[in-house]
Amino acid sequence: MKWVKWIVLLGVVLTVLTFKYYRPARILIPEINDVNCVTISICIDDLSRLTEAEDLLASAVIEMEQRLGPLKNYPKTVFCSTQACFRRFGFDEAAAVAVGRTGIIVGPRGWAPHYLKHEIIHYWQAENIGVIRALFVDDWLIEGMAYALSGDPRPQLEQPWQSYRDRFNAWYQTIDMGDLASAVDAVL
Repeated sequence: MKWVKWIVLLGVVLTVLTFKYYRPARILIPEINDVNCVTISICIDDLSRLTEAEDLLASAVIEMEQRLGPLKNYPKTVFCSTQACFRRFGFDEAAAVAVGRTGIIVGPRGWAPHYLKHEIIHYWQAENIGVIRALFVDDWLIEGMAYALSGDPRPQLEQPWQSYRDRFNAWYQTIDMGDLASAVDAVL
C-alpha cells in the first residue's frame, strides 16, 4: 500500500510542476487563470465579449470544416481580451496559439477571423497528422497551410512565411481538395 501513496504523491507533484512551469497546460483547467468557461468549448476573461467570441469561433469552425473536412472534436478555445490573461497561459508575442489537440488560446490581438482560422488549421493538423508527427513535417506544409487557408489578408508575409504559403498554394492546386487529409498524408 505504501507504493500507492508514493505514486499518488508523485502524480500530484508532477501535475503541480506541469501547471506551474508549462503554462499552456493550463488550458486543461483554464479557470485557474481567472477565465470563465461558459460552455465546454468557450472560456473567456471578459464576459461582456462572449457573443463576439461565440460568433467568431462558430464562423471560423464552419468555414474551416468546409475547407478541411470535419474536426474530430470541437476545440476548447480560451479568449483572452487582455495581455495579462494571455501571459498567464504562457504566451506573449503571438496573436493566438493552438495547444496540440487540447485547444486554442486567443490573445487580445487574435480576435480576428484569420488568426482564429490559422489556429483551427493547426488544431486540425494535430488531430489528423498527430502532435508528435507534426513536429517532423516540413514547415511549408504546416505553416503554409495555415497561412494560405486561413484567409490571412496580408498580400506579402515576411520570409520564410511567404515562401511556405507560396509552396503550399502551388501544391494545393494539384490535389483533390475534397480529401485534404488523404493528400496531406500522402506527402508525409
